[in-house]
Amino acid sequence: MIVEVVSVGTELLLGQIVNSNAAYLGQRLAEDGFDVNHQVSVGDNLDRLTEVLRTAATRADAVVITGGIGPTQDDLTRDAMCVVGEREMVRDEEHAAWIISRVRAQGREPAPNVSRMADLPQGAESLPNANGTALGVAMEHHGTWLFAVPGVPVEMKTMFEEQVLPRLRVAAGEPATLHSRVLKCWGRGESDIADVLDDLFDSANPSVAFLISDMEVKVRISAKATDEREAMTLIDPIEKEVRARLGETVFATDDESIDGIVTDLLAARGWTVATIEEATLGLVGGRLARAGEGSGIHAATVVPGSGARGLNPRADVTLEVGPIGADRSIGKRTTRSVQMTVHTPSTTRERGFDFGGDDERVRTFAALAGLHFLRLVLAESGT
Repeated sequence: MIVEVVSVGTELLLGQIVNSNAAYLGQRLAEDGFDVNHQVSVGDNLDRLTEVLRTAATRADAVVITGGIGPTQDDLTRDAMCVVGEREMVRDEEHAAWIISRVRAQGREPAPNVSRMADLPQGAESLPNANGTALGVAMEHHGTWLFAVPGVPVEMKTMFEEQVLPRLRVAAGEPATLHSRVLKCWGRGESDIADVLDDLFDSANPSVAFLISDMEVKVRISAKATDEREAMTLIDPIEKEVRARLGETVFATDDESIDGIVTDLLAARGWTVATIEEATLGLVGGRLARAGEGSGIHAATVVPGSGARGLNPRADVTLEVGPIGADRSIGKRTTRSVQMTVHTPSTTRERGFDFGGDDERVRTFAALAGLHFLRLVLAESGT
């Protein structure tokens, strides 16, 4: 079943509000096995909103619309639904009376337009709002369901979970769910990984996709099935094939993080760690301190040039991050090196990393590289 998400509000287009609703709905719909092929944001304009809803209704089995159901003149979602469905607007008088009584109970006189939150297209079903005032709307139009929910996240989430999602499940007929396994990779580029896994991208169920986050590449394997156990049975052989092809490039699964992996390796050996960071300005130490909070693993972080120069922190393991090197740019692309050294009770390893971009980007990437360098050296050191 295909579900489209439409987010209403000019403030979204201007970047004044981050569209967290679309991310939430996309994730929840996918988890329940629905296909989300389009997400659209549209401003507070009746003609454009009507056009968006008409288009969505022709290419989806259901449309979830967030925002535009408040009391003001620019809340136009219900009006657009009336135009699309060729219906008159009607008022839920019982809910309108409740709104007025609620406002008066707060010691205020209701504004004339406050009752608009009780309006809905004729023949549509009203959806109760457990955390707010505006009614939601469920309207069937030529075989496509249109659901209007509030734009306020706390109201939207509850109404979606309690009112919209159960109706979508009934409309879909067979229960289905989508589950994913994410394999996190480091040390090979996005294009290289895509080439190695090229033939696997033809698989439909399970499907294979990848995302890049800083210097880490995530390979996501997703399967649609009736339950999680069946989905993981479909995912398992693809996961084994990906791991066989990528080998040690895969360093983590799902919610595992490089910070947690490094602290676990240190804890397993009973070692403490200190960092001396020039290029990264303490970023690595900060991440390790948070990941190992309360464990005593993080001994110290020194940032040369901050008044701490010359200090030699005592720890079992030390990561030294040198300064950002000189620019060796070719054309418009910058290339700068950062040298790193890891000392353990049994070994010392040195490595240089090249990064492009401004100082902030170099620091961010160097911090991640430092954590992975630590991981690799610790893995070599055994227990």
